[in-house]
Amino acid sequence: MPSSGWKELVWSIRDAALDGRSWHAVARHVGAEFDSPAVALYGQSLDTISFKETALLGIGDRFVEAYKSHYSRLDNPWVQAGRFWKPGVIRTEGALQRLTGDRQVLRRSGYFQDWIVPQGYRHSMGMVVDRDAGGYIKLTMYRDAATGAYGRAEVARFQSLCEQFRLLLDIAGQYRLARTLAHLSLRALDHLDFAVMLLDAGGAVLEMNRFARSLADGDSGLRVRDGRLEALDARANASLRSLLAGSRDGSAATATLAPPTVPAPGALALTSMADPGGGQLLFLTCPERAVDERLRLLVDRFAFTPVELQLARGLLQGLDLRRAGAAAGLSYETSRWYLKQLFAKTDTHRQ
Repeated sequence: MPSSGWKELVWSIRDAALDGRSWHAVARHVGAEFDSPAVALYGQSLDTISFKETALLGIGDRFVEAYKSHYSRLDNPWVQAGRFWKPGVIRTEGALQRLTGDRQVLRRSGYFQDWIVPQGYRHSMGMVVDRDAGGYIKLTMYRDAATGAYGRAEVARFQSLCEQFRLLLDIAGQYRLARTLAHLSLRALDHLDFAVMLLDAGGAVLEMNRFARSLADGDSGLRVRDGRLEALDARANASLRSLLAGSRDGSAATATLAPPTVPAPGALALTSMADPGGGQLLFLTCPERAVDERLRLLVDRFAFTPVELQLARGLLQGLDLRRAGAAAGLSYETSRWYLKQLFAKTDTHRQ
């Protein structure tokens, strides 16, 4: 059965892989679990020349800088031993001796004599945790002669740790990808001129697009309070609750909230559909406010000037050019000129 220290180590790797801010906690747990006062978790380029420290424990600043030159020396046997650059292959002095048939191959090197020994360490164990197009992720630990070399049981546990490490990094990568795709999908919904809300099985609001957030500001008669959508008017709120309850059997349900239960002049048309995951999708349309939303989308995309915005507003409301121009304080000829500007910005070729 895994020890509490081992569980804490695995959970620390999970947390760090997800948020990227807790790698120093991983180094501390590794050091405690493997009786190692020095731990280095870092990235290394494929040419083994460039390094990026992620978390260091028990290694002084001057040795961090010196590592870059000492490790890349030609007499360092780790650089030449390609077998140990494969993810999951454990590096120990004993493994290197068995590979080379030379019991002193590591201890003769400048890396050992000039970098490891001056820090008071004699034994190390490490591995390449993962490799991608950007380089290697490496984890190495060190301890002194009195503590002794890493034994078989420790090597086996370190092997298991590597497998956990790689699995958690892979899961975290998939999680970040899913979050990115979800974020992009929500941004796409922000370009709609109707509202979309995602509710969980208990009726709590999980996500809203931008138009939904503007409708839930209270001015339209709706608001989100304590995580739930509600109408300010009691009759409208009863209709909303009935709508949401009626769509849970898998069918769509519709309702209309009209003045005086919501502020004039905007009537709200609502459609609720059951989501396969147990929640609900709620769509809301408000023709009066949709005009402003379309204008906002046009301004965001095409950078309309204030005058162009006023003219576009009239046109979207169904006015002809002369009346839309008059509403914006423009003569007919000036309106025609601004219309050409709108056409050019939106790449429109016919009225």
